[in-house]
Amino acid sequence: MDIDMSVKPFVKWAGGKYKLFEQIRDKLPVELNKGEIKCYYEPFLGGGAMFFKLVQQYKFDSIFLSDLNEELVLTYKVVQQNVFDLLDYLSQYKRKYDKLSDKDKEAYYYEMRTSYNMQRFNVNFNKYSDFYIPRAAQMIFLNKTCYNGLFRQNLKGEFNVPFGKNFNVQIVDANNLINISTILQNTELRCTDFSSSFGNLEKDSFVYFDPPYSPVSKTSNFTSYCKDSFYYKDQLRLSNLFRKLDKSGAKLMLSNSYVENNDIMSELYDGFCFSYIYSQKTMPSIVSKRGKVKELLITNY
Repeated sequence: MDIDMSVKPFVKWAGGKYKLFEQIRDKLPVELNKGEIKCYYEPFLGGGAMFFKLVQQYKFDSIFLSDLNEELVLTYKVVQQNVFDLLDYLSQYKRKYDKLSDKDKEAYYYEMRTSYNMQRFNVNFNKYSDFYIPRAAQMIFLNKTCYNGLFRQNLKGEFNVPFGKNFNVQIVDANNLINISTILQNTELRCTDFSSSFGNLEKDSFVYFDPPYSPVSKTSNFTSYCKDSFYYKDQLRLSNLFRKLDKSGAKLMLSNSYVENNDIMSELYDGFCFSYIYSQKTMPSIVSKRGKVKELLITNY
């Protein structure tokens, strides 16, 4: 795929790698630059920053993207299949939002959030329909206007992020969405657990794993920003899958947290290659706590 366009994630997602790609690029398999990698897999898609960076620089014959978050995959599929209808809805929301006072914008946000949560019972996530389009538009609107651009669900599956006081936010980025739609025409999108994201993996494949990170302290829990949490048992399943896929000859890369004096990752991925990158915390509400964080990159090459 030859992409002559600049694209960026259209939703903000916890753990996004958009600003870290320059560090990650130096640790990508050399086979990418040689044109020997034909297939790309990303089973924790999230905001898609890694995918969007890679697809603009490398050519793949096949691309397989997946995530367990049903709302996220629904939105990607709408961008893929009905981007202009999606833009119509987003433009309607933007026109109404821009006309409101700051107080009324907050009220409009909560009206939208309530509607979004109520309508989730009408969604058939297994069958694409026109109903997906306004729902995807709502999801993008909420992501742009909620607190810190965070997507978070409670155990009931309700989106529960408060209003972010984003009174002058870019709700519609038409060129970016149209360009992303073009890119997604050549991808397979699936809503599935990471363990079900692979068929017969070939050695000319590259897989990037960016799971919910392991806890950074003994008092932390394995958590995620959706109703389906990611626990130690899932980290263990993932490490077992990593070892299984390694036998195929495919190139594998996995991101995770670095915790000093914590041997969880070194035990789970013993025998593989460890390197480090440095990210900037963005999620804490207190700016002074948004310091540099050391992260792991684990590869089988």
